[in-house]
Amino acid sequence: GLWYMGFNWRDPVVGAGDTPEQAERNRKLRQAISIAVDWEQYVAIFEANQAQPANGPVPPGMVGHVEGEAGINREVYDVVDGRPVRKSLDEAKRLLAEAGYPNGREAASGRPLVLHYDAMGGASGSRPQYDWMQRQFAKLGIQLEIRSTDYNRFQEKMRNGVAQIFMWGWLADYPDAENFLFLLYGPHAKAENDGEKTVFEIEGEIA
Repeated sequence: GLWYMGFNWRDPVVGAGDTPEQAERNRKLRQAISIAVDWEQYVAIFEANQAQPANGPVPPGMVGHVEGEAGINREVYDVVDGRPVRKSLDEAKRLLAEAGYPNGREAASGRPLVLHYDAMGGASGSRPQYDWMQRQFAKLGIQLEIRSTDYNRFQEKMRNGVAQIFMWGWLADYPDAENFLFLLYGPHAKAENDGEKTVFEIEGEIA
């Protein structure tokens, strides 16, 4: 199984973008966030080291998973002695500035960048995770607002494609990489076709 952080592809700030220029800015914003969110720390705190940061949608131990240096996500990690080392926060800040948000503020207006994290399960039981996620974004000067709902409402947001940033997971129905890769097949989009895939791009993951 895996958990992943997703970005709404329809969203004007973190999504695909309407022009090549906007698409590039949004991509750099997503990449900056993906570097800043320390999944190694998350695994240690919330998973009791019983998980590992992933570099793709196919978990270790399943045919199709790419092991070793070839499988390292080069957008988020550097390779040092054949092992992944998370890129520096300075690199994330550089990308954020290139995206148009130096120090977490809109370059044109000076307004703080405020993003929304759509969470499931209500506010009380998951408060430590929400606080942790806000601290990750704060490393870049980004204000993260938590919009927590019960799971039924969360699923409704996914079906309607109205969330901005979220965390969701998938457990394999059968031991085959196809059971993960089919989630990324466009016609399975949640919002358009009520499929299992959402209209969101997978960025940071935990397997």
